[in-house]
Amino acid sequence: MTQGRCPSCGADVEFTAGSAQVVVCGHCQTVVARKGADFEAHGKIGRILATDSPLQLGLEGRHQRIGFRIVGHLQKDHGAGPWDEWYVEFDDGRTGWLSESEGAFHLLFDAGVEDDVWLGDLHPGERLHLRNRAWVVEERGHGRVVAAEGQLPSDVDPTRDSHYVDATGPKGAFLTLDFGTRDSAPEAFVGTRLKLEQLGIDTGQLRTRARRKVDLQQARCTECNGPLELRAPDKSLRVGCPFCGALLDVSGGKLSFLRLLEKPDHAPLIPLGARGTLKGTEWTCIGFLVRSCTVEGVRYPWEEYLLYNASQGFTWLMVSNGHWVFLEPIPAGDVSLSPHVSAFFEGRRYRAFQDVTAVTETVQGEFYWEVTAGEHAEATEYVAPPYSINVDATEDEVTYTHGEYLAPQVVKEAFQLKAVGTPEGILPSQPNPFAGSVKSTTLWSLAWIAGLFLLSGFFAASALDKVVLERTVNVPAESVSGSASAMSFSPPFELTRRGNMKVEMTTRVDNDWLGVQGDLVNQETGDVVSFYEELSYYHGSDSDGSWSEGSPSASTTLSVLPAGTYVLRTTASFEAGAPRGRAFDVKLTHDTPRGGWFCVALVLILLGPVLAFARSNSFETRRWADSNLHGG
Repeated sequence: MTQGRCPSCGADVEFTAGSAQVVVCGHCQTVVARKGADFEAHGKIGRILATDSPLQLGLEGRHQRIGFRIVGHLQKDHGAGPWDEWYVEFDDGRTGWLSESEGAFHLLFDAGVEDDVWLGDLHPGERLHLRNRAWVVEERGHGRVVAAEGQLPSDVDPTRDSHYVDATGPKGAFLTLDFGTRDSAPEAFVGTRLKLEQLGIDTGQLRTRARRKVDLQQARCTECNGPLELRAPDKSLRVGCPFCGALLDVSGGKLSFLRLLEKPDHAPLIPLGARGTLKGTEWTCIGFLVRSCTVEGVRYPWEEYLLYNASQGFTWLMVSNGHWVFLEPIPAGDVSLSPHVSAFFEGRRYRAFQDVTAVTETVQGEFYWEVTAGEHAEATEYVAPPYSINVDATEDEVTYTHGEYLAPQVVKEAFQLKAVGTPEGILPSQPNPFAGSVKSTTLWSLAWIAGLFLLSGFFAASALDKVVLERTVNVPAESVSGSASAMSFSPPFELTRRGNMKVEMTTRVDNDWLGVQGDLVNQETGDVVSFYEELSYYHGSDSDGSWSEGSPSASTTLSVLPAGTYVLRTTASFEAGAPRGRAFDVKLTHDTPRGGWFCVALVLILLGPVLAFARSNSFETRRWADSNLHGG
């Protein structure tokens, strides 16, 4: 510890952090540097403004089982309100920085100077490889130190505007490149994104959240004097008046008029200030945007609702044509992206659907960034229904959000709304209502087909499949076609049970035909079951080569016959001509397995999944008809 007096006011100052080179006098805000045993005054710095941060000087915590203490505090500003950075010293001698952004904390360590990296080469959304790790540039900006307190590792210059690039990597990795005044090789600070509870800080040490703009909670519009009840005054940078459409700046701690906006043609579906529970968290609706894109001369509008929770930060609800999507910010580094083709996030592949220029048209309520009507962003959407990855890119920043499609009834019940709109058309991330039926119908059909095979096997095993008659019939040469002389009777044969009858016939014909009329006569009842088969075979050759047609064999299956004693009567028909002998073979098989019913049943069973697939495919065809990207 080094103690002494402030060169400016004489108040006691001390260095307790071994890494600190300057300390800010708590009485006169002089930056005091130590030069050996002497102290020097290096000018004054602004006093810290109260913010919503729960951290404070002297606070102790643990990270990866190593204790640390907050010894210094900087506030930086780029013209839109300050943000906090905290200088920490670990028990093992390491030092680092804790920064805050929209409710998240980043613990960063100095990784040295990064050569061959230039500010002009880094743009939001660009991917780079540094320190053996892949990164995605999320933001490029600048800011200067406007206030400080405690002990710091180096001198501070409130007149110096410093440029930086923030990038994210997989699993919460975070990178800041500090370029100073633009033309220097950047200092790299590498760390990770953490939640407050991961910092190992006893809750009793945390500061009660200050209300930086408590005077704004009951503020009035500077243009129409309408009451503006701000619900996140410590976070908001812009406010849109719902009464007159004035866009107001809040970054200076007071309202100042920026411009007059066109009011929407209808009130927000979710009123500003409404509370609702989604994903187990109670959210307050604090902002309302109308955005649109124009494709082939047609304007397509949608609405976005900014939701806020003090511990969870910000999230969004988007509604388009009655379809609702819950959008949560995610680090760009967690998404593996093939631009305009596909995205991969948490093991799921998202197909590129559309890329448009989104224009902000209407602004109402509070917003944590400097939103204004007329601002443009390149918006690209990747879908894996019911989920989506949405990338919004401007010149200086890119944001990634993960969307989940919500049924309108979910939003209606969450916010106790009277109406949430009726869905029209198909949203890119809308789940296919027929996809589930394809799966279930296919599973049921597979079960029925398995049963069908079992039933077929049972019938095949239980069938007699017995040959009851097999004979050759000779037709006398002097016979007349179709007359009694061409008729033949078989010996009687017995059918022991009810069953079908398969008839197989063959003959030896050559460029000739033979027709056979068959009659199965039940000798006990006199009932007759008839059939007719015509056998023919012709062949020859012509200019095209050899040819043949017909078949000397045929078969048919007769309907079920009752048990009894039968005789087969056959009558031959043939072409008249010179007398010659003819013969044919006939074979009767009783109670044979039949496959016709199996085929019919199989077709009927398959109709279900085929129709379900057709409906599902039709839905997907209509969905992708609206896509202007056909990646993957």
